[in-house]
Amino acid sequence: MSLLLKGGISKLSELEIDADKDWQGKGIANIKEIAAGMGIGAMVQSDGSKLTRFTPGTSNYVATSEGPAKLVVWAPGGTYFERYFPVSIGLVKALGLVAPLSVAKPASMVATLNYPGPTLQPAIGLARSAGVVTVDQAIARPASPRTSMANEMNHLMGGAVADDGGVQSDQTAAANNDTANDMTLLPAVPAVNDAYYFGDDITFPKLRLNQGINGAGVWAIAWEYWNGAVWAALPSANDETNGFRGGTGTKYVTWTLPGDWALTTVQGLNLYWVRARVSSYTSVATQPKGTRSWTETPL
Repeated sequence: MSLLLKGGISKLSELEIDADKDWQGKGIANIKEIAAGMGIGAMVQSDGSKLTRFTPGTSNYVATSEGPAKLVVWAPGGTYFERYFPVSIGLVKALGLVAPLSVAKPASMVATLNYPGPTLQPAIGLARSAGVVTVDQAIARPASPRTSMANEMNHLMGGAVADDGGVQSDQTAAANNDTANDMTLLPAVPAVNDAYYFGDDITFPKLRLNQGINGAGVWAIAWEYWNGAVWAALPSANDETNGFRGGTGTKYVTWTLPGDWALTTVQGLNLYWVRARVSSYTSVATQPKGTRSWTETPL
């Protein structure tokens, strides 16, 4: 097929397009400008009225829309995750998969439980097991176990309150830190019905006390719980502190969990409480003080 074009041109390949042409409404426009500037990797986009070159950008940049009626531009891509998911991902209540270590006996101290004190791994074989934990960024006071022994869990105190003649003082912070002797287990001069309250938001059969100053004097202590109506004696109570006169260091008070243990409010804290109440008093030579305390529950 042969063509006879104006100017003696007989082949389309001999035709030089030296300017943009409408060519009877066929929409051919600014081809020369684009063709002259095209290179490897160049692309074409419209600016709304004509075609324009979209030249390659900086290495690792990505073509990014700036919205309707805007040209596509090159922009930093960030990490591959950020490139394709340009959103913020909150981890509140997210799940993480962890694989506990396998231990045959209490191991050396570890620092993975966010607990401000000595921490022992539990004596439980967990080889090849996995546990799902929930990440919560809004915990004010963890009620979950913070340390673990061979078959027990230590909990931070939910509440600790000193009662001197009916005047109560909140010593929860003192009971949960390692400051020496900041828990006044008995007043400087005790009287009958003075008491020290230990509480948590779960029932517990054991109290662990780190006593810094051993008391000296003549008095008796009654260990009691709230049964919903009155303060009653803890069943089968065993007091290693001997009324806070049993020596310094770690001491335990244990009892049988009562079936009617009820929540009650002491110094604004609605918890399960036990209290060490002065049931009789004769004299005091040394005021007993504590450094820290925990509630304990079995695994």
